[in-house]
Amino acid sequence: MAYKYRHFIPQNTAPNGATSIGVYKDGVKVTDIPLGRMTPQTKTPTYSFGLVSDLHLYGSTTAWNGNNKFDAALAYFNSIGCAFCIHCGDITDSGFYNYSTKERDLTQFAKYKEIRDKYPNFPVYGICGNHESITGIPITNDLTDLEYYTGNDLYYTVSQGNDLFILVGQPTYNKVMSDDALTWLGDTLADNTDKRCFVFVHSYIEEDSGDAVDYRENSVFDDWGTTKTNAFINLLRQYPNVVLFHGHSHMEFECQEYDVNANYTERNGFKSVHIPSVGKPRYIGVASDGTLTGETPTDNAGSQGYVVDVYDDCIVLNGMDFVNNEYVPLGVYKIDT
Repeated sequence: MAYKYRHFIPQNTAPNGATSIGVYKDGVKVTDIPLGRMTPQTKTPTYSFGLVSDLHLYGSTTAWNGNNKFDAALAYFNSIGCAFCIHCGDITDSGFYNYSTKERDLTQFAKYKEIRDKYPNFPVYGICGNHESITGIPITNDLTDLEYYTGNDLYYTVSQGNDLFILVGQPTYNKVMSDDALTWLGDTLADNTDKRCFVFVHSYIEEDSGDAVDYRENSVFDDWGTTKTNAFINLLRQYPNVVLFHGHSHMEFECQEYDVNANYTERNGFKSVHIPSVGKPRYIGVASDGTLTGETPTDNAGSQGYVVDVYDDCIVLNGMDFVNNEYVPLGVYKIDT
């Protein structure tokens, strides 16, 4: 009986070092088949960078083990020669606010700074997500503290060669970005059409990558409103030199088995990459009859993200399991740029 594996997408490629695709039945290897179009790159990348999202660091507790996982990811990126690390928001679980005492609290961002400071020669660039201002207090009120603890502003750029990294954080829990930031983003893209532009926001767009099986996790884009969401989408559509990166839903790489757009898509007219959670990946629940339950249990033991290899004409997103420091084959993509 013939069987066809249906979960790869055209951008999937094999991890570095792979020589064939193994075929298994009931856990026993049956045969190998050639890699074909999925043969990995053989040339040396111009540079590489680490990419994570949704750390959810705590100050003095380790409820999600996010502290240790972020530390481990940075250590790994640093050890393999990545130029820097970028994270896509939800650095902490409640920003400068303590759920228990209902008071201002700096310990969560202090934990982030403590971990970053362990790697003084390894830059880390990040943005604020909805959890940084989940209480409704605008993160702009704490901008001085934000700059001290993260070294970054709410929105800014970083250059690497001829590539421009554009990082845009959330000012409040229900806004993808401020009106000023959206204007600034448009101006920045218009001024850099001769460069590859990698744009980073925290939240995913509904029915885009990150939204496996139409999963809804307090949609920030929905709160932001149709007018501004469409303005953002139409802006990115104008620039084929742009790749969008985002997190927020925590959905793990394996969700591509249920939704081909789970990790990467171009369905909205631009390249869109979802980053799973380094702190607590989520997966799709399946009922006993095989139907999807619509639930998304959390895996406190997991930790996922990317090592991104950058070439002159493409990028390769190496989906990583940071618990074991190994590739997740379904999470490896080559994107022509």
